Amino acid sequence: MQPRDLDEALDLIVKQDPRFPREAYDFMREAVEFTQNAIRKANKNQPRHVTGQELLAGIRTFALEQYGPMALTLFHAWGIRRCEDFGEIVFNLVDHEIFSKT
Repeated sequence: MQPRDLDEALDLIVKQDPRFPREAYDFMREAVEFTQNAIRKANKNQPRHVTGQELLAGIRTFALEQYGPMALTLFHAWGIRRCEDFGEIVFNLVDHEIFSKT
């Protein structure tokens, strides 16, 4: 997806589902990439599906690296209060073909 198309898609997601701000989607894209890279590195560059548990662990690690002890406060400011909220963000990204299902 081209950067302009990506921006438009993210704007559309937030317009259609305003539960989470644009920053939450940007964070999720970065957290998924971080998690995929960590798994790829651990598996000697063999790409594979990221499980929900692995993604949540990656989100936690990435958030702590990026925001330290303010991570939880930031999640709350974004309307993220449960693990399921991360899933909702991922499903929105899949529905708009920013992420793919595997």
